[in-house]
Amino acid sequence: MKPAISIRGKLAQLRYELPHRVHDAKIYPVKAPNGSTVILYGHENGVGILWRGGRPLKKAAPLPKQPAKPPPKVNGTNDAIVIIDSDDEEPAKAAPQPLPQAEFEEEEEELDPDQPYPSIIQQLRLPLNTEVLHIAVPQVPATSEVSPGDTVPPIFSKKMVFAVACTDYSVRVITLPLNPPPNTAKERLLSAKSPYGEEVIKIPTYAGHQTIPRGVSVTWTARGEPSHKHVSEDEMDVDGDERTATTSGRRSPRKRQSRSRSAHRSDGEGFDLLIASHSTELGGLLKFWRFGLTDKSITATNPVSAYQTLTLRNPASKIAFNTAQYPKRRHSQLLITDQLGIARIYDPFALRKGRTEPGAFIALFRTSFANAKTTTPTPPILAARKAIIDATWVSDGHHILALLADGEWGLWDVDRTGPSPPADPSAFSMRGFVGTSDNERASSGASSPKSRGGRGSLVPMTPNTRRRKEETLFHGSSSSSSIPTRGGICAASLSSADGGTLADSIIIWYGTEVYRISDLAKFWSRTVSSSSGSSLSGPGPSQLHDIPFLGESITSIDQFDTTARDARMATPRDALIAAEHRLIITASTKEPLGRDLNAAFESEQAVEEQMRRTDQALLARGELDLGGMDRLLENMEESGSGSHSLVLGNPRKVLFASSTS
Repeated sequence: MKPAISIRGKLAQLRYELPHRVHDAKIYPVKAPNGSTVILYGHENGVGILWRGGRPLKKAAPLPKQPAKPPPKVNGTNDAIVIIDSDDEEPAKAAPQPLPQAEFEEEEEELDPDQPYPSIIQQLRLPLNTEVLHIAVPQVPATSEVSPGDTVPPIFSKKMVFAVACTDYSVRVITLPLNPPPNTAKERLLSAKSPYGEEVIKIPTYAGHQTIPRGVSVTWTARGEPSHKHVSEDEMDVDGDERTATTSGRRSPRKRQSRSRSAHRSDGEGFDLLIASHSTELGGLLKFWRFGLTDKSITATNPVSAYQTLTLRNPASKIAFNTAQYPKRRHSQLLITDQLGIARIYDPFALRKGRTEPGAFIALFRTSFANAKTTTPTPPILAARKAIIDATWVSDGHHILALLADGEWGLWDVDRTGPSPPADPSAFSMRGFVGTSDNERASSGASSPKSRGGRGSLVPMTPNTRRRKEETLFHGSSSSSSIPTRGGICAASLSSADGGTLADSIIIWYGTEVYRISDLAKFWSRTVSSSSGSSLSGPGPSQLHDIPFLGESITSIDQFDTTARDARMATPRDALIAAEHRLIITASTKEPLGRDLNAAFESEQAVEEQMRRTDQALLARGELDLGGMDRLLENMEESGSGSHSLVLGNPRKVLFASSTS
């Protein structure tokens, strides 16, 4: 796949055109053994997999020429062999051929200095004979002292594990080798059971949903969960009218001593894959499944049955497992949001006192009321809250970032550990607005933040904001619509080396506009300081301009991994933007030497330093010519203090010395 590359200032845009419609795209959190980054996207007939960067595949050697066929034997010769077929003999079954293994180059691909961006070294289309609408991947951390290897299932180091929701009402769990397959594997017959080494577990409709699932989320947990950890009524915030019907699955909670989730799992325990999906049937249905994880595959009992089934009061708009991983206690908490402006946290392993079945709501948050566009006051019974378009966990599962239908975004401080916890625990601790016309309409509304009327709203005029003001002045603002605009939130975290605070990179997209917050924690701190009377204006998310959507809508956005060095240098993460028929990768530009003066100066310094070391080595052996001597004398004059001494033969004998020494 060759992209169309365009440079927009300090941002490069790589556009990959696809022959089918893309519904969702995700970046798998674990890199392949050859160093490639894996990209998953759902399309009209299955799942597409791309391997980007890393060590490329070795080019296949040309096939040897087939020897010429011997001439046919003439009848009557003695060496003729007669074969008698018998109908009674059954043909021997052919043994299954092993999967061909890919071979890679020793070094990673050499990038073009003018376009230093990794290429797609392999692509694969996994047919499922149905449309894939949603893809969910587990949050797999890198193994380190902070995250020991015995707390992560070993299958994640060998295979990719993800779940998909399809239009045939099914939810499927797919495992696939992390390494890209060789080209010979793509040439195998499609009738093979698993031509690429994939395994697909399909949750049938009788055990799953009767309508198309609207979302899916994946995490993992210990096989012994839940342990007996009762939650008091004071720790819960449950809607009294919530109709919950929790049914036990095939695995009942074991009666054993209570233990802390912060401890490592015992040697006799394994891991389970925990999957949640939701649909609109019965007014809102949520289902959980548990599958066993081995070192190489996923195990499921037959017939497949749900671990828990939960009937919601309203259909959910988004579900997401907590980004904290096992053994942290909050790893199994599920965020559930709906279009009525309600966000709930449900823990399938929480045990309420007086009940034997696990599962309970432990927190509830509400959005503010929408502004009425009429002059007459709205009766309280008709007041509606702002709908939630998307929400996600941030700060290792301590906070929730939500995007509302009118372009407002806000942060819920779940455990009240932020710099400015509000008096109302269900209110936003930090809020802002995105969008062009919605931002300006909301700034004059009653629900806008107080900081908009204060000193923080006096932001300097820039060419971009001036152009927006002119467009609004001459063309007018667009009329508001009661239908929520498409949008979403993407959060990517980078943990510190000592296991301290996380650096969360946030991307918010609203309609066709994309905004970025490089570091959420620093952004939050600056917002609090500006609202407390600082002379500096409050910060705002930076917008990404001129993205080549070509009239198409955004379907999803994800972010690539980054390094600690790039995070310290405040280099924005590369982003993957999925449109309807294309994938767009935005990356920070790396100017070639002819354009980047700093890079040219550093390269020239490196060449001069290498030449100076070569001259010193030749001088020590007594082989330096007059040209080299002139270069060394010139370096001494430029250094001033004579830091470079000329050494001949024995390093203790100095030929020239500085007069100031």
